[in-house]
Amino acid sequence: MTGKDEDEQLALIAARAEEIKTGLDSNFTEEQLQRPLSRRMVHALVAATTAATAAKLKALSARISELEAGGVRYAGIWQRALPYRKGSVVTSDGAMWIALADTPEGVVPGSDPSIWQLAAKSARPKASGR
Repeated sequence: MTGKDEDEQLALIAARAEEIKTGLDSNFTEEQLQRPLSRRMVHALVAATTAATAAKLKALSARISELEAGGVRYAGIWQRALPYRKGSVVTSDGAMWIALADTPEGVVPGSDPSIWQLAAKSARPKASGR
């Protein structure tokens, strides 16, 4: 099914659920309310629940697709004058670091383990004096 077909089917289910619900919301006597649920009432409950669940699943599916499309955001060589967003990947002293949180300017990768995580260690030793 295409997204358009799913949207049409969801709209049809929601419309049918609303139609049944409107019929069920009419004035009932106390005797009628004490009777067991009719098939129509059960159908209305199932249709309404299905429509609500489908709408939520569609929203979550769109959110997951958006997140998966993001992938790794390589921000280049770390620069002290730049802030970095959570998930940004930078290179510093030959090592690759991932920002675990939004990072303000000047926080050097490796200086705070709650902000930066080492993803790939440098093959060469760190230069002295840095």
